[in-house]
Amino acid sequence: MFALTKIITAVILPPFNVLILWIFSLIFHRLQWRKLSRLCTILGIAILYLFSIPYTSQKLGDSLVKEDNLTLQDYQSAQAIVLLGGGLRDSKELFAKLATNQIAVERVRYAAFLQRETNLPLLITGSSPNGTSEANVMANELAQFFHIPTKWLEEKAKTTKENALFSREILAPLQIKRIILVTNQWHMQRAKLLFEQQGFEVLPASVGAGATPETYGLNMMYFIPQAGALNVNMMALKEWIGYWKER
Repeated sequence: MFALTKIITAVILPPFNVLILWIFSLIFHRLQWRKLSRLCTILGIAILYLFSIPYTSQKLGDSLVKEDNLTLQDYQSAQAIVLLGGGLRDSKELFAKLATNQIAVERVRYAAFLQRETNLPLLITGSSPNGTSEANVMANELAQFFHIPTKWLEEKAKTTKENALFSREILAPLQIKRIILVTNQWHMQRAKLLFEQQGFEVLPASVGAGATPETYGLNMMYFIPQAGALNVNMMALKEWIGYWKER
């Protein structure tokens, strides 16, 4: 089911859906359905352009940001910190064979700061599709680089929904409901929703730059297609699809 969901998501998002449109364009052209052929071609070009420019990535990214303006005093009212796994990579560094990737290491850093400031117990949740424990790798890095202890490891969850479900199985018997949830700002809305569905009261601790300030101006580079913008747009679209599916 996990792999099927990934495949379906890839198919309905650019650039895969653009390839499908162009294949249909060729088929319609062969059938002499010229108007449909041109329509699919133009639509494919429009989608590819729209979702490969930084302007769209900025707007989509900002749409996922919800400013909660919480303070350390707010966070100190929680009962525990929950840190979500964000991915691993192979490591050539001497400290380990596996390491957190760029997404996860930012989450680890923020969780370390919050744990040190609040002294709350920390739960890390996450496994990878091949069964490698993201939670264990993150806990090791927290201890090695930040000297932060981990209270609970949840090492089965492969999706955000499972993160929430399995975290509840650990924390509910301890009457822990009010949690600080640490994840990236583009992931927070969906993650918060899923944890609230499991009965948690969530204090979001988002990692990221926040919404783009209104004082930032636009220039022509915002409208020139870039590979990095395409990646950001696909990530944002995937989050919105996941959010509305869970709603």
